[in-house]
Amino acid sequence: MFKKSYALAITAGIVIFAAGFWAGGRGAVLFEMGQAVAAVAPSTSVTKTVLFEADRSWDGTPYGAYPAGDADIKIVKIVIPPNSRLGSHTHPMPNIAYVHAGALTVKSEADGLERQLKQGDFLAEMVNKPHYGYTGDEGVELFLVYCGVTGQELSVSAK
Repeated sequence: MFKKSYALAITAGIVIFAAGFWAGGRGAVLFEMGQAVAAVAPSTSVTKTVLFEADRSWDGTPYGAYPAGDADIKIVKIVIPPNSRLGSHTHPMPNIAYVHAGALTVKSEADGLERQLKQGDFLAEMVNKPHYGYTGDEGVELFLVYCGVTGQELSVSAK
């Protein structure tokens, strides 16, 4: 009975390996335990496009060094209804906003500088500077990527 089960297991293993090989794994790499495996050769049609890059906020202020601590990166979806105004706030870390839908105007309280954003726009947010955003008749849906450290607040009320 043991010999029969052992033979069946070996046969099943060979069949599974052959099926994988035949289905496209011909470029498979033999490996040792703990090594990464590439099942197929990398595609030559892969492209990389940097969509947005910033070393300073939208008002031109350089970001400088990150705070010390363990990295904590969050992606947050924010929906602001039409004809709304956010409270004045600051961010203690760099973050990037992407306007997924709608429109938003952001305003710096330090100098009154404004930036109008529409669908598809990116914005490098201000760090430690009071600002707010407001919407018109259509509202806005934003995706924000916050690059902070563990325990850090995403925003702090400025008033």
